[in-house]
This record gives sequence, structure tokens and C-alpha cells, in this order.
Amino acid sequence: MLLGPDATPVPGAAATLTRSINTPIPTPVRSPSPLPVGSPSPARAAVSVSPNPSATAAAQPLSDADVATVQSRIEESIATPALSGIDALLLDHVSLSTRQGGSVMDRAEAVAWLRDHAGPGLAVRQVSRGTQDVMLQVQTDGWPEKDPIQNGLVTFSLRRYDPNGRQDESGGGEWKVDVIEAD
Repeated sequence: MLLGPDATPVPGAAATLTRSINTPIPTPVRSPSPLPVGSPSPARAAVSVSPNPSATAAAQPLSDADVATVQSRIEESIATPALSGIDALLLDHVSLSTRQGGSVMDRAEAVAWLRDHAGPGLAVRQVSRGTQDVMLQVQTDGWPEKDPIQNGLVTFSLRRYDPNGRQDESGGGEWKVDVIEAD
């Protein structure tokens, strides 16, 4: 117990614990966004999908169909530099991670940033399942080397979110991009 009469094992731990207990964390109110009607994608290149064999169905309700659906939606969105439909894939606020640091953008800012950095020939390179939580990472390549993109790679991290914008690991939420990593 950190708040007992004895000294804490880590200097400052009691103050940190007290601050964390007394600091409320606001939860933003979010509204659902409509999803575009998807069309079947043309023949897709083979993409490596990293399975997570240690996860159980209850802990990670992620099927191969889920992976294929997310891959198809990303492929359709990056098929042209206009990135049509990308906005429907983004959460209302998205974290951007670059070698220079990170920032949080609202959906409109993230769409503008992506379109500003897009070019012809974008493609899905790899789809990976998260190892700790219900998450997919979709690595895309072919992005022009325009600061801060140095290696032509942009990775989208997607998690399930309920209509109120809260993370939903039950398997019933919609896949939304909440992190974009530029490399």
C-alpha cells in the first residue's frame, strides 16, 4: 500500500499515485460517422498476415474475414492520390507519429495531411494483427518521400470503436484508424 505509514519503496510514488487518483480523465463525446458502400476490389497482391496463435477467440475476436475486409477498405481508399473514402476509415481524432515526434489531428486535418502526402502507386504491403490487443496494422508503401515521410511507408493502426467513439474489443465495433505512422 503506497499511502500507508511506511515510506514508499520508490521516491515520489505516493505523490504520483495521489495525483493519478485525483486527476479526472475526460472522455470526449463522439458521434458515429457513416461508412461508404464498398465495392469489390480488383485482384489484390498477396499480403503477409501475421497470425496471433496464442490469442483465444474470446480475447481476440478477429477473423480472417475481418482482416480481409480491412485490407480491402484500405486498398480502395489508397487506390488514387485523392484517397476517396479515407475519411470514413478515420476515428474523429487520429495520432500522427513521425521520426520528428507526434501530434493529434482531428479527422479533417488527418485527411488533408494524407492527401497532401499521397501520390500514385500506393499499395498495401503487409497486414499484421496486434499481439497485445484487438488491433490491425496495415503497412502501405509507395508514398512520395515528402517530409516527414522518408522511406515511402505509412502504417495505419486500426482498432474497433463503438458508435460513441469508445474502444470496443467485444468484436462489435467498427474498425477505425486511430494512429498513422509515417516512416
